[in-house]
Amino acid sequence: MAKTGGDKRTLIEKTKADALARNTKRLAELVALIRRRMGAVVEGFYDIGEALREILDKKLYGVGGHAGLEAFLEAEKLMSYRQATKLIALVRKVPRAQALALGREKAYALVSYTEATPEADSPEALMATDAKVGAKPVSKSSVREIAAATRAVRVTEKAKRPPTEAERARTKAETALVKTLRGALRGAGIGRAEITVRGDSVRVELTRAQVERLGRDG
Repeated sequence: MAKTGGDKRTLIEKTKADALARNTKRLAELVALIRRRMGAVVEGFYDIGEALREILDKKLYGVGGHAGLEAFLEAEKLMSYRQATKLIALVRKVPRAQALALGREKAYALVSYTEATPEADSPEALMATDAKVGAKPVSKSSVREIAAATRAVRVTEKAKRPPTEAERARTKAETALVKTLRGALRGAGIGRAEITVRGDSVRVELTRAQVERLGRDG
């Protein structure tokens, strides 16, 4: 006997309801795992990363009506979005055994290094060959040293490519700002000063003698 349209709709609705129930249960399990592992020291960070990756890849955050992972994390008050994306990147790039051997911070530092270095192998390959990161092999490099090597690579790679229109405009605006400030300082009797522009902040470094001169002139 053929199924009627009503029977088909009922079956579809039941299938959707079953899927929603499974996803809701799985999301609750993953959130509970993350909360348990938050206090763990050794293996917890990798389990958390794997749970977050599943939530992201399967879009389980949508079960609770959240538009994305960031909104879900904020609602659950689990951790910052930045921290979550670091853990997800770690579990995507570094196998569990290697990540646990390195520790969370060093493993992520190595991930950042390989992402910044076009010719670099994967973190797993770098560990397998104990390749050099900067001046030292991976096994002897500290988190700080790997981070410094990453910054150096980024500066080098940035210098290789032509500046974007936005970067040229920003440089022009910053140059004009420094020129204006230097003129104001010269008017106050300060001939030379170290001026650094970084984003929305401007830093002016004066010698003690220059500050004392300002005080006397004022």
